[in-house]
Amino acid sequence: MRSNVVLPFGLSLAIAAALAASPLSAQPVTASATTTSAIAKGTPLSQALADLARNTNLQLVYQAKVTAGLVAPAVASGVPVDQALQTLLRGSGLDYSFLNQNTVVISAAKIPAGASRPAPKSEATDLKQVTVTASKRVTPLQEIPGGISAISGTALKEVGAQSNADYLGRLPGVVFNAGIPGQSTAVIRGVGTSAGIDQGQGPTGWYIDDVPLSEPSYAVGIPDIDTFDLQRVEVLRGPQGTLFGSASLGGAINYITNPADTSGFDAAFETGLSSTQHADGELSYTAKGMINLPLIADRLALRAVVLKRSDAGYLDNNGTGEKGSTDVSTTGGRVSLMWTPDDVTRVSLMGLYQKSLTDDQNYAHSAQGKYARYSLFSTEADYDISLFSGRLERTFDFGELTAILSQSKKTHELHGDITQSSSVRTLLPGKAIDSTEYMDITMKTAEVRLASSSNDRFEWLLGTMFSSSDRAVHTFTHADGAYAVLSRLRPTAEYDGTDNFNRTYSDGGGEEYAFFGEGNLHLNDAWTLTAGGRFFKSRYGVTLDRYGYSYVPSQHPDPYRISETGFVPKASLLYAPSRDFTTYATISKGFRVGNPNTVYPCECNFDTPAGWDSDSLWNYELGLRSDFLGGRGHVDAAVFYIDWTDMQVRLTRQDNVTYGTNAGAARIYGLESSVGFDLTPDLNWATNLTLLNAELTEDVATASPVLRKGQQLPGASKIQVANTLTWRLPTALEPTLILSHRYISDAPETLSDSVAKVGEYNQIDLRLNLRHKQWDYSIWGTNLNNAYAASFGYGTSTNALYRRQEFIIRPRTFGVSAAWRFN
Repeated sequence: MRSNVVLPFGLSLAIAAALAASPLSAQPVTASATTTSAIAKGTPLSQALADLARNTNLQLVYQAKVTAGLVAPAVASGVPVDQALQTLLRGSGLDYSFLNQNTVVISAAKIPAGASRPAPKSEATDLKQVTVTASKRVTPLQEIPGGISAISGTALKEVGAQSNADYLGRLPGVVFNAGIPGQSTAVIRGVGTSAGIDQGQGPTGWYIDDVPLSEPSYAVGIPDIDTFDLQRVEVLRGPQGTLFGSASLGGAINYITNPADTSGFDAAFETGLSSTQHADGELSYTAKGMINLPLIADRLALRAVVLKRSDAGYLDNNGTGEKGSTDVSTTGGRVSLMWTPDDVTRVSLMGLYQKSLTDDQNYAHSAQGKYARYSLFSTEADYDISLFSGRLERTFDFGELTAILSQSKKTHELHGDITQSSSVRTLLPGKAIDSTEYMDITMKTAEVRLASSSNDRFEWLLGTMFSSSDRAVHTFTHADGAYAVLSRLRPTAEYDGTDNFNRTYSDGGGEEYAFFGEGNLHLNDAWTLTAGGRFFKSRYGVTLDRYGYSYVPSQHPDPYRISETGFVPKASLLYAPSRDFTTYATISKGFRVGNPNTVYPCECNFDTPAGWDSDSLWNYELGLRSDFLGGRGHVDAAVFYIDWTDMQVRLTRQDNVTYGTNAGAARIYGLESSVGFDLTPDLNWATNLTLLNAELTEDVATASPVLRKGQQLPGASKIQVANTLTWRLPTALEPTLILSHRYISDAPETLSDSVAKVGEYNQIDLRLNLRHKQWDYSIWGTNLNNAYAASFGYGTSTNALYRRQEFIIRPRTFGVSAAWRFN
């Protein structure tokens, strides 16, 4: 059996030269072998080449780095080797040559004598080579009938992106509301009723390798997966309920990890230092590493990623007197195992853990001045996520079977200083009062789907899924010496013998079942009609118990339960007369499941709803993707209209307690566009533009204050622009200079407070990347104009110590980084 040989550059050249000098290789010889098994579309190119080598008895010689991040098109069995190689390498920038009947060298395509080597194309102008899994099958992005952005791991590294805040807000149609880690949110196409976490299931779905990370209730935490060694991040705009399920009301974000690679050894690491203004001289740092180990050649491999990141705080706590108190540390890693027992089966396992610890919640209080906050003690926030998943992919003559099982757990521990607002503060003079919330959720999911092989007439996909969740929320209110004082004042209350004078226990859980399907009918070579739908059934229940000084007698209301069934359809028509032009029309519906309310009855003659049901949201869009000026430029644009009724909103009762319900309606319409243009072979300009109008279409009289027709939705900025100028010099050290600019207009922080705004700022970043052999070096600066602006907030407080509580974007920061890769 032959195999592919992955070698360092110098050694591969030496072997190729030696083979070329032998008599056998005096003339290229076309191998007479044919492929004995098919290669599935979407297989990593390195794995596809390994499969080809194994089933044709050829030896392939190439550098592993030339295939990094590339995926293969489908190759049928019984195809001549020449044809198979041409198909696999088409559009990759790679070429091949036979050194003899059994040896093939794969390398970068040759450039004619006298021609200059062009700089690499940016993704904005080379989308025909980008493949995505938005349709639950690997598909060229150009053929997706919907709004989508796919950011490769290479692109994320080039711009220095590490967390969601570094790249999501620069994409069309996406507003990223950066808050404390685990509490930051993304609003897609303006679909949201809060710039923070919603009262129930969020409107944006989060996934990793198709595994859902969004719980069916109030979010324990929203993941912010570090980008190191990610294959790509896919952002799907518009409802994705048909294939991705609940929570994807406005869109979905799917992290795609690099699987273990059985074709060869690989390793990488990255480190960096940076300095931020107002951080009291403290440096931020990163240290990350990856190793890929083939355990059995072409059959079994292990990949491991570890990371540590520390971001220096830039807010001063005037209550504790600590400068730069809001440090954030992130630690974690991933481990994946890939087993390919034969040429048509792939079994992968993945484990992930990430922990984000904030020393002091990084919200500024406007009453304290710039870059300052107030609390009597450090309000720590700890967010953890762990996940284990298994995936089976099996290719048959008629299609491919995919089965995914997962179990995840998210936890958070939040400390808050409620001294100023507590009803017992006058009974405990001089005491700091701490409210601590412990929350965790365990989710189990299973999905099985069967997709037909690609063909010229009809393609189909059928699937089923199940998910379950168990959640616990325990809240304790504490003050030193509280038990001794309060137990004398109210002895009939149920205490636990500690200074936790109030205790709340809320436990909940539920299940969701679904069947889904989608079909593509190719009417001819240019027109494709797609239709699909999802039938779902969900149920969720909560129990609630309250004890302590404020709850006499103790409260044990009846369990709250809610269940519902529904169907969400989707249809689209795509016209693609060539690889350079695509236009489409899509109608889709999104949903998120309802939830019960967990608030005690009001003594104010108000009947609090038992819970709320799913929203109803319809999305209509027209889109266009096209090259222009001979491929030097590319445009990806869409216009859309969204009709949103029975909105899930958080309202306030007369006793100042909030509850969830269905109320009101909204209309959202806008334009999203991405344009990339090669000004010269070395200079590329790209811009992402979003124009959005998102407002209520009716009054909500039951809200306090009343919500009015025409009111702008929270986090729905009307204008967003992101410009990038990239200059790549084809000289020694391959310098790349990236100048980027971003503007976002203002938007309300909450529905109930139209005065407090987020956004309305410009940000300018500059980055220089250099490369020497296996090393990459970067010098960079972010927020060079030192904009002071809020990206997230909770509205206006009546407390004179706080006023507005909001997250301020990171001030001007300068840094350096270095990265090394084996291949």
